[in-house]
Amino acid sequence: MQPGLYPLAAPSQAPVSTGPYKAVIGVLLIIIILLGVGLYGATSGHLFTGYRYRLANPPSVQSTQPIPAPAALPSSAKTIWNACGASPTQGCSMTANGWREGTIPDTYDYYVYFTSNVSITVYFFTLGQFVQYTVCNGDLTCVTGSYDSLPATISQSTTVFKLAEGCGDYVAIYVASAVGIMKPIVSVDQNPASSPTGYCAQVGAG
Repeated sequence: MQPGLYPLAAPSQAPVSTGPYKAVIGVLLIIIILLGVGLYGATSGHLFTGYRYRLANPPSVQSTQPIPAPAALPSSAKTIWNACGASPTQGCSMTANGWREGTIPDTYDYYVYFTSNVSITVYFFTLGQFVQYTVCNGDLTCVTGSYDSLPATISQSTTVFKLAEGCGDYVAIYVASAVGIMKPIVSVDQNPASSPTGYCAQVGAG
């Protein structure tokens, strides 16, 4: 009886751990991502400093004339804002350094009046400046060029803003110094100008 033939078993191979390779690949990916983020920040200026919207032709001092001034409210004026809820008596809730905004209609004079239990500052921005302001979450240092404003007060006497008589490029911003209630009575009166006014009259604007 001949002995049986048995194939030789293949030599066993020790298992190879992939742990070190995965670790190296992970580290390389992190380095690539960090380099990419750093390059983006260096070339765009957006990283960490925050994105800032640029104006090619910011409003000049001349484009803010005439400045808002005290005025009597004409009998023909129409109230456009006197409430933020169901009743004007409730007023408008304001937050610390928060704001409320409204566009100023083209060909109209804009009359500001309000009472409040916290100080309110009113800014008159062009649409481009309003974008700058909102992109920077209310940081005035982001707003370039000149603009008109009314100083902080808890009781604003009737004041007229006239630059929209010949320009549909303005927004009024009401900024509170603290949490409180503001009661606005904002009115407009149609008074179209015969030529562009304010920023619309600035050379190269638009």
